[in-house]
Amino acid sequence: MSIELEPSSQLSFRRPLTDAIKESLIIRNPTQLPIAFKVKTTAPKQYCVRPNSGRVEPGQELEVQVQMQAMKEDPPVDFKCKDKFLVQSVAITAEREQLAPQDLWPTIEREAKDQIREKKIRCAFLPPLGHEITQIKEEDLETTPSPSTHITFSDSTSNINTNTVPASPIRQIAQQPLAAPAVHSTTISSSSDVGTLKRELESAQETIHSLQSSVERLQREATSLRQRKPEAGSSSAPTMTAVHLKNNQQEGYPVTYVVGAAVVAFLFAYLFF
Repeated sequence: MSIELEPSSQLSFRRPLTDAIKESLIIRNPTQLPIAFKVKTTAPKQYCVRPNSGRVEPGQELEVQVQMQAMKEDPPVDFKCKDKFLVQSVAITAEREQLAPQDLWPTIEREAKDQIREKKIRCAFLPPLGHEITQIKEEDLETTPSPSTHITFSDSTSNINTNTVPASPIRQIAQQPLAAPAVHSTTISSSSDVGTLKRELESAQETIHSLQSSVERLQREATSLRQRKPEAGSSSAPTMTAVHLKNNQQEGYPVTYVVGAAVVAFLFAYLFF
C-alpha cells in the first residue's frame, strides 16, 4: 500500500528566492485503509512543512504547505539545488488505531520498519516569470548547430555523434599519410649500377698505385743525383752540377710536390665531379 504525490518527483520554487515562497504538496490515499505519513527534508532550516505528519483517510487527499525561507541573495542562474524531501507512509491497521498519535511512528519504526513506504522528491529553482521564455530563446541561439554539423543531445548531457559529423578540411589533411621528405643523394637502384661503381673504384685505385710508384721512383732518382760525386780530374764537373741544381731550383717546385698535388687533384675531381 502506498500513497500518491502531486507533484510526484519535483517541487519547484520560482525566483526571486530572496522572498519566502510557498508550494503545495498533495498527498492522496488510494487504498482502503487509513494511511499515516511523515515528511522529512535534507535542509530542515531552509524549509517549513505544515503539517509535517498526519493521517489521510481512504480515498481522500491532504494538502501539505512547504515554505522555503527567504535567502539573503539569489544563487547563480546555473546553480543546481540538491535539497530533497522524503515522504514516508504506512497503513494504519486496527491494532495501530489504539496507539496515541505521538506513539504511532516510534512503534512502527521499532516493530514494523519493513512496512514503511518511501517516496523522494527533489527541489528545483525556476527562473522568474517572463524570463524563462527569453532564456530558452537565448539558449536556442547559442546551441543551434550549423547546417553542416549534426549534433545529438541526450536528456542531461550533450553527446556529439562523431559518425554524422563531416570531417573538416584540416582533419582530412591530418588523416592523410605524410609524404616522405626529399633526399638529395645518389640512389643506387639496381645491381648493375653497383658493379659499375666497383669497377670505377678499382680503376681509380690502380691509377693511384701507379702514381705512387712513379713518385717513389722519382724520389729515388733525385736522391741518387744528390749523392753522386763528381768524377775525378774534371774541374768543371762541380761547377756544372752546382749550376744544374741551381737551375732546377730556379725552375719551380720539387718534383715530389708536383706529383703529390696531381694525385690530390685527381682524387678530388673523381670523387666530387
